[in-house]
Amino acid sequence: MTNRLRELLTLYWCNEISGEEKAELEQLLLKHPDAWLKSGLMDQLSFSKQPFMDEAATEEWADKVAREAGIMESVPAETEQETPRKRRPLRRAMLASAFLVAAAGLFFVYTQWIAAPGGYKVATTDAGMKTRIRLSDGTMVWLNAGSSLKYPPKFGKHTREVFLEGEAYFDVRQQVNQPFIIHTEKTDIRVLGTAFNVRSYGDEDFQETALISGAVEISVKQADKLSRVVLKPNQKLVVRDAKHTATKIEKATIIHQSADMIIERKALSAILSPDSGQVAETAWLSNNFVFQNETLESMARRLERWYGITIDIRDPQLSGLRFTGRADNLPLEKLLAILQEIKPFNYSIEDGTVIIK
Repeated sequence: MTNRLRELLTLYWCNEISGEEKAELEQLLLKHPDAWLKSGLMDQLSFSKQPFMDEAATEEWADKVAREAGIMESVPAETEQETPRKRRPLRRAMLASAFLVAAAGLFFVYTQWIAAPGGYKVATTDAGMKTRIRLSDGTMVWLNAGSSLKYPPKFGKHTREVFLEGEAYFDVRQQVNQPFIIHTEKTDIRVLGTAFNVRSYGDEDFQETALISGAVEISVKQADKLSRVVLKPNQKLVVRDAKHTATKIEKATIIHQSADMIIERKALSAILSPDSGQVAETAWLSNNFVFQNETLESMARRLERWYGITIDIRDPQLSGLRFTGRADNLPLEKLLAILQEIKPFNYSIEDGTVIIK
């Protein structure tokens, strides 16, 4: 990144940039796509076609569209996740089309709730969608794309237990003598009252728990001779599949290692941008797609969930290319074009599938 580019970015972030300087900044960013990504300004310069809408604006717009179509239902705020399914299909299809045209990764309620054995409910999100759930105790859960949460309509007197597949951010309501427990494929996470992010996708070779505030106690399944691990704020615990971990682990404390599993404790990843205090582990809550020294193969799996498409990497050598950056509500083709400028590759889109070769 050149000194002039740094100077212009500083003026932009301080809201002191002139029209001429902003035009110069845009030209410099176009000449240096790697700096464009790292600056996190994808959706803010004049070449961005779609404005960003925060959660409140998005939901207000959705309700307005639904009212105009004559299909708006009245739903009490405290039971928004229990909207009758029979009245949602038309609205869901309409909103899906409208939002996918508007921008990628917008946050709005697009969820299916179904009954599960044992009296549980299951909330699921499709690729490209996110949702928010309020549990019976007041705990709030933000569910990322391609995820599911199984939970009871009402918690018992002694424990509060839910089951997660995918990624979710929890803001747990404190209840004395009634711990909140999250069960995933590889871990059991026990909390009393705190805020944290859990990532546990079946198509990834790791699982992580990132603590924002409070404290959590994590039990790792199938980890011989390992007691419970307690995290402090701004720490995360990562459980990796040792058979698929080919890269060197940096800036981490390995607390357990076997032929099948590597468990490490490390600090959260700060985002070097004007968003002071934001970390990569929870950037998805603000619709920010952040990648730090991430392989194209790993990014492809995330992009599939983020944009609701399929990505097929035909050249195995391209799978290991690494990228660092941030994209906010950027159309997929624009993001791919920028990545091409950083490390060349070819791609085509056929029948909803991105083919990289």
